Amino acid sequence: MINRWHAAIPFILLLGAGWIWISRPSIDASSFDTPRPALHYPAPDFTLPRFNTAGETEDNFVLSTAKGRPVVLNFWATWCGPCRREFPALQAAAARYGGCTAQGQMDGENRQGRAGRDADLDCVLFLGVNQGERSDTVARFLNEIGAPSGGKEGSTSDLAGGSSEFEIVMDSSLEVGRRYNVQALPLTYFIDAEGIIRGVWSGEMNSVILAERIAEILP
Repeated sequence: MINRWHAAIPFILLLGAGWIWISRPSIDASSFDTPRPALHYPAPDFTLPRFNTAGETEDNFVLSTAKGRPVVLNFWATWCGPCRREFPALQAAAARYGGCTAQGQMDGENRQGRAGRDADLDCVLFLGVNQGERSDTVARFLNEIGAPSGGKEGSTSDLAGGSSEFEIVMDSSLEVGRRYNVQALPLTYFIDAEGIIRGVWSGEMNSVILAERIAEILP
């Protein structure tokens, strides 16, 4: 009798494995459609509304339109103490390394034929992706720190003044934050002119750290 049970054990195990395979939950292939950020791989594209003191508008920013110049992609929020402390360093870096128009029609391939400073690939775009806050909350913060919110209808295409670039976009649903694996703020990605992620910094940055990381994405 015992020998019969021993002989049946492999058959029972085989049936069990077959049942587990048949009854396994189906995997939705669409959950893998969105690429995840990784060093030395392209930064996932996204579209988000630009910050505007008048509220939500149809004026959107598309990351892929920035291809052709380096990007400092900073995830932040006004309630985040380290974000608030590093904001002046980002403003100063934008004033130093910016100088290109922030409008998509002047980006990418349309820039490559331009002569002079605007055609240089060391013209860095600084992009602040606000996490889950309202436009009026962001506006109050900018007023508190004395950052001008000039530009068309209160946009931030000239946030740091002069010829600098510091775009702020609103990730109200936190979808882009999830896509970029934001688990703590601030989090900053450094993307080269080809759209490739060359560095990631988790936590507060100062001007020295910023300069070192920006050097890694300049040609």
